[in-house]
Amino acid sequence: MLAPPLLVSFSSVDEYLSAFPLELREQYEVEIRTLLDNGLPPIVSSQCLGLLFGFSTKFINAMCSKNHKYYREFSIKKGKKKRKIQAPKVALKVIQKWFGFHLSHALTYENYVYGFVPGRSAVDAAQRHCSSKWVYSVDIRDFFPSTNQAIIKDTLSTLGYSEKACNLIVPLCCYRDNLAQGAPSSPVLSNLVMKPLDQQLFTLSDEYNITFTRYADDIVFSGTNDFPEALSRRVKECFNETCWDLAPSKEYFADNNNGQRLKVHGLLVHGDNPRLTKGYRNKIRAYKHLINTGAANKEDKLRLIGHIMYSDSVDSKSE
Repeated sequence: MLAPPLLVSFSSVDEYLSAFPLELREQYEVEIRTLLDNGLPPIVSSQCLGLLFGFSTKFINAMCSKNHKYYREFSIKKGKKKRKIQAPKVALKVIQKWFGFHLSHALTYENYVYGFVPGRSAVDAAQRHCSSKWVYSVDIRDFFPSTNQAIIKDTLSTLGYSEKACNLIVPLCCYRDNLAQGAPSSPVLSNLVMKPLDQQLFTLSDEYNITFTRYADDIVFSGTNDFPEALSRRVKECFNETCWDLAPSKEYFADNNNGQRLKVHGLLVHGDNPRLTKGYRNKIRAYKHLINTGAANKEDKLRLIGHIMYSDSVDSKSE
C-alpha cells in the first residue's frame, strides 16, 4: 500500500461514523458517504480528519493556519539552476500522501495527460509525437509555486467538496498560498486544476489536426502536416486568463523538413519510436562502466542506476 487506506484504520464507513459524537455524525454523515461513494478522500472538517488519523483538532488547525511551519525548505540543483523544495514534515506528509493517492485514483485522465498519471510516463508521451514533421513545445514557469489556493479551491468544489472542506484541504496541501514543490499531494492537484486549460489546448490541437500532450509543465504539439503559423500565438492566448505564465526561454520549435532533430522530453522522435540522443547514450555507457568496475561511489550509484533503467525503458519501446 502506497498510502493509508481510504478510511485509514477503520474497516468500514459505519465503523468510522460510529466513532463520531452524535451531533457530528448528524452533521457530516451524508457528506462523508457521498465523497466515499465517489472514491474521494472524506475530508469534511478538522474534527473528522483528526479522528481518521488520531490527530487532535488543535493540531490539524495549526497545520492549516501556519502551514509553512510544517515544512523543511531547501534547494537542489537542476542543471545549472537551483530549485527550492518544500518538504512536509511527517504528520502533514502522511495526510498529503493519503489524500493525493486516493484523489489520483478517483480521477479520470484524458489520453493527452501523461505527467503524474499511474501507468504513464514521459516516454509514452514522446511516443505520441513519433514520425512527426515538426515539434512545438512550451513550458509553464514555476508550475507548482504559481498554482494558487484560489484555483485549487474552485476546482475541488467541482468534485463535490463543500466550502468548509475546501478551506481545510487547500492549506493542508499548500506551502503558504501555493502548491508545495515537494508535497506528495501537489502532482494530482496540479493535474486537477489544469483540466480546463488542457481541454482548451486539446480543442486547439483538434482544430489543426495535430497531436497534443502535456507532461506536468511541459506542453507539446506536433504534426505531420505543415506547421500552423498561428499556433504559437493561440497557445499563449490560452494562458492569458490563468495564474500561469510561460517561460520564454523554454519555447522550442524544430522542423524535420529543415534537417532539424525533433526532441520531446529529451528524446528523439523523428522515427517510429522515441530514441535516446547520441550524447545520452555515451553517458549511459560511461555509467555502466563505472558501476561494472566498482568505480561509482555509494552516493552516486543509485542515481546512475536510475539513468540506466530509464535508458532501458526507452529502448524497450523499440522492441
